[in-house]
Amino acid sequence: MSQQINGPEITMQAGEDLIAFRRVKISGSTVVYADAGETGIGVVQAAVDYSENANACIRLDNPGGTSKMMAAGIITAGAAAYPATDGKVSATVNGEQIGTAIEAAGADGDIIEVLPKYVGTEVAATSARSRDAAELPTEDIWGNFNLVEMRRNPFAGSLLECDFVRGEIADDIFQGDATAAVFNLPGTGGIGEMVLFTSVDNEEAAVQWNCPIVVSGGNSWALEARVKIEVITDAKATCVLGLMFRTAEQAGDVVADNGAALTDGDFVGFVHFAADGDIWDFIYDEGSQTTKVHDDNYHTAEADTYVTLGMYFNGTTIQGYINGVATGTAISASDIAAADFPTAAVVVPTLAVKGDAADDFDFTVDWIRAAQLAD
Repeated sequence: MSQQINGPEITMQAGEDLIAFRRVKISGSTVVYADAGETGIGVVQAAVDYSENANACIRLDNPGGTSKMMAAGIITAGAAAYPATDGKVSATVNGEQIGTAIEAAGADGDIIEVLPKYVGTEVAATSARSRDAAELPTEDIWGNFNLVEMRRNPFAGSLLECDFVRGEIADDIFQGDATAAVFNLPGTGGIGEMVLFTSVDNEEAAVQWNCPIVVSGGNSWALEARVKIEVITDAKATCVLGLMFRTAEQAGDVVADNGAALTDGDFVGFVHFAADGDIWDFIYDEGSQTTKVHDDNYHTAEADTYVTLGMYFNGTTIQGYINGVATGTAISASDIAAADFPTAAVVVPTLAVKGDAADDFDFTVDWIRAAQLAD
């Protein structure tokens, strides 16, 4: 008969000798050490001699507090804690982060206080249309935000999360010229996609969401999306993924009429210009200033192939990411202070495509996320 545990601890039979304050996982009807890269259920609270067929008292990973854990080596206070061999924790990245060290460890075997990371805050279900970890939001970016609280409390900050497998469509401002459109499709493998479509030169489809972000002088923020372009031939279309001034789409254009530049105004993000069929650039712009190409040839695209592009402002610099990996030189504090950066601008997540030929062209989005904590 199943039982319900209403407290932070559970008792289970030990499957091997256990030393106090090591992580454990379930193995059959028993608990054993959780090894490197393995996610356990909690931390054993007292030593157990397996020969005595004893039960182990386990403090669960989500107890609403902290846990003592045994370190596998030196860990500094405030560092991320990762799974290590024989149930210990380590500062070495191995699998998913399991918590944050509240105090330092000086050597292997030291017992330290760790604040467990709540399991399940970023869970991807397993199904026929599941995506690999590399196809989902980047932990190095989004681990810096309390997304659970931001979802729960609308006053915690700005938050946009759209996974188009759920049929979500832009509910704010979306615009299509006569031969352009924004629509949803089931997508390859049923993952769900939003498509920005154009078929005529200088015809644009664009979306902006009411998720205001202050790009400097405010709290940390991030934007990330998984996108693909249909073809990589030159002179087909310009595509935009970034943070742009709020009225760009209301004015009728995110991309200027010739397709070679953005409409003048505040922007930071990624642009695939029609003249460079297979290239994404990382750029920024202050209204009335010359657009700054911070990192040209930032990513070389493949036709009809997804790439995840993201950027994270840590309060000082803006780092770009490609497929979950920090890539290129960050936009520095001195860059942000310069006249050509949209300093203190309020901008919103923006997607757009503008045709540069009389051909059908798709700019497709799997998901998008943007966030900034309130002051």
